[in-house]
Amino acid sequence: MTTKPLAKTPIRITGSYEKLGENSHFIPDPLPPKNPQFQFDAEIIELHGKAMLALGQLNEMAKRLPDTKRFVKAYVIKEALLSSEIEGINTTMLDVLTHGLDGQKPDKETQLVLNYSKALDAAMAMVVDDKMPIVSRVILAAHKALMSVENGGHASPGKYRQQSVRVGNLIPPTAQKVPHLISDLEKFINNDDSLPALIRAALTHVQFETIHPFLDGNGRIGRLLILLNLISDKLLISPIIYPSFFFKKNHFEYYVKLDKVRSEGDFESWVKFFLKSIIESAEDAHKRAQEIEKLEQKILEKIFASEESSLAKEQQKKVLTIIFKTPVISISKLQEQIKKTYNTTEKIISKLVKQKILKEITKNKRNKIFVFADYLKVLQG
Repeated sequence: MTTKPLAKTPIRITGSYEKLGENSHFIPDPLPPKNPQFQFDAEIIELHGKAMLALGQLNEMAKRLPDTKRFVKAYVIKEALLSSEIEGINTTMLDVLTHGLDGQKPDKETQLVLNYSKALDAAMAMVVDDKMPIVSRVILAAHKALMSVENGGHASPGKYRQQSVRVGNLIPPTAQKVPHLISDLEKFINNDDSLPALIRAALTHVQFETIHPFLDGNGRIGRLLILLNLISDKLLISPIIYPSFFFKKNHFEYYVKLDKVRSEGDFESWVKFFLKSIIESAEDAHKRAQEIEKLEQKILEKIFASEESSLAKEQQKKVLTIIFKTPVISISKLQEQIKKTYNTTEKIISKLVKQKILKEITKNKRNKIFVFADYLKVLQG
């Protein structure tokens, strides 16, 4: 005789099931957690404190950097790559940065990673520049930018799904319920002050993934929402963190923790996992920023220690600023930015190659592409 193991007793009920044909669709209750309310134990309090400290230190580091924009762009690409890899979309930072230089159209996977940056830009413009709360309009705009690729119509870019879906052992709410559930989530994000902002960001992510409002792209938009929440609540000055760094490294646990919120009502274990992701990714981002600072100083010392003329040194210094923003570049693209002749630009690049600051990655006589290898090594390390 065999016996089934006893199901774990839920900590709390987090929703209800709606029977439709053969399927039982899970309808999550509105946030915040109830019966009981969210429980702050000693570990959560300690992790929350560490996460807030790590974010504060990262913000201070970003303020010290001479050009925050180059820092942000590189980190957004890193998050785009990591978030996409969780979904099985694989490309490289070099592929993304080479886009537009080799005359070739990017493949679909590279385009999807490029689209993540566009999605974040679109959402940031609405939330930061236009002072819009994080609402359905923002989420739909981000999704439209993310999923707009050739032959990608099946994903219905910028539209909530109109059919039922299954995600592992979860059957998310019916399509008809999605707008109402997103409306409830908007209210929690923008109007609920019962929990600290960082905890709200954690709960928003799991609720969004449970609703699963799109046919495709839910994970990436859900992780993008983390950045938007942190920036909207002024915990970050710009998107200079990549939480997918931790989620990808612990991807099995990531999905288990998300699922246990639905199956066991265990919001607390998910929040602990989430806070660890913020701590580790913020500390990693901070460490890499310090390495970038050191790299820049080392190269400047190399340039000014050379026997070049003062004019040549100033030209190389200007180019250095550019390649920190665009670490993969062609002669013609650099020429556009420094407003010099093609021959002068080529000579500047040749000197940087000789000094082992740039490295040619093509062997063409024309349309040569050069990479700032040491910088990419810091970003990818």
